[in-house]
Amino acid sequence: MPKLKTFNVKIETGDSGIDEPVQFSVNGFKVPFDNVKGAAQPGETMEGSYEINSFPHSLTLVGPDKGKWNIKKMSVEYNVENEAPYSITFGEITLDETNEANIWQDPPLPTFDV
Repeated sequence: MPKLKTFNVKIETGDSGIDEPVQFSVNGFKVPFDNVKGAAQPGETMEGSYEINSFPHSLTLVGPDKGKWNIKKMSVEYNVENEAPYSITFGEITLDETNEANIWQDPPLPTFDV
């Protein structure tokens, strides 16, 4: 497992948003994003980042304390130690107080011609 230095997230909210700070959980600790731009209200886009400098045994996007949050699209850019930055795009998901979305993805495997 590589050491995650930083990650950036861009979330497009669908028809059901939230009016509270967006949080994620890393290794069981709930944390709000830094450098937040925009909002997670219906039809809006929120961007945030965080400098972790740790090994993410688990990394999840946390659902709201109350209500439902419909995420239309989410992209996450990872900056890990000794690897080129990479990004993953996630499709639609609905979060609430009972669930979280796993947003950790290992770096892609190296490719080469044979």
